[in-house]
Amino acid sequence: MIKLMADDAQSTTSKAVMSADIVGSTALYEAIGDDRAQALVTECLDTLKQYCVEHNGEAIAEVGDQVIAIFDDPTDAASAASEIHVELFEQYGNDDDRRISMRIGLHYGEIPAEGDVLVSETTKIATWAASNAKAEQTLATRYLIDQLPRIFRAVSRYVDDETWNFVSVEHVELYEIIWDVESITAYSGEQPPARDVNAYDSCVFEYEGQSAIVNVAQPVISIGRNDENDLVVKKDLISRQHLSAQFSRGRCTITDNSTNGSLVRLESGESFEIKRESFRLSESGEIIPGAPGESESGYAIKFRCE
Repeated sequence: MIKLMADDAQSTTSKAVMSADIVGSTALYEAIGDDRAQALVTECLDTLKQYCVEHNGEAIAEVGDQVIAIFDDPTDAASAASEIHVELFEQYGNDDDRRISMRIGLHYGEIPAEGDVLVSETTKIATWAASNAKAEQTLATRYLIDQLPRIFRAVSRYVDDETWNFVSVEHVELYEIIWDVESITAYSGEQPPARDVNAYDSCVFEYEGQSAIVNVAQPVISIGRNDENDLVVKKDLISRQHLSAQFSRGRCTITDNSTNGSLVRLESGESFEIKRESFRLSESGEIIPGAPGESESGYAIKFRCE
């Protein structure tokens, strides 16, 4: 039973709160049976709790497939989240029968110094952030991102400004912390993975006098209509955060997050349509976001891999 405490009688402390839960567990039970699925889920949650402890965190609650953990240092929370994704991908990413992943939400704010942390607004926002995340994704609030060192801010991309509380209509900015990039691997003290044989050093994007680059130093950028993006395209058919570009292992991958999709044209003449999916860039060419009609122009974003 949850006991609410009076705000005026309660002292608080600032912590980073992680909310993490397993994605697709129902399908897993159906695919491999209750006993095997339960063992896998338990193993996955044990891995999560292990990484939280290794990064000075504490798992304070486990409800079904969800774990709530708290950290004194937001950087520890971000590091633990990234390593959890890496570990699960390495252990289960190539096993279709046992494919399992997590979605994670992070928020930094006040929690009760004594009493039930689960009823705090900070925990509720972390859980809400997790509910907006996809499989293998960490979404963090701006409040937490602002507390992180440059390396993590460099691998974070703006996602959206969402209403988290429909009673107060309060908005919270959400950012994705990209974990599959070389800089995070190096930050963790691990050997970076081997580069692709067709690797390059960077990818440059240009649009109407603007330019943005992805490389090891700046591995993530976003493209869209919102001013928060690294490359801003003010067109009606463009989503607020239309595309993201991620640099990893010497290659650049773009991901379409939009409603209308995007068209990629390589200098070789090949064309590819993408909509809510990813595409690895090569050579040079252009990206036309929003799928405009033939009578519309000025949408093309030039890119070159060098």
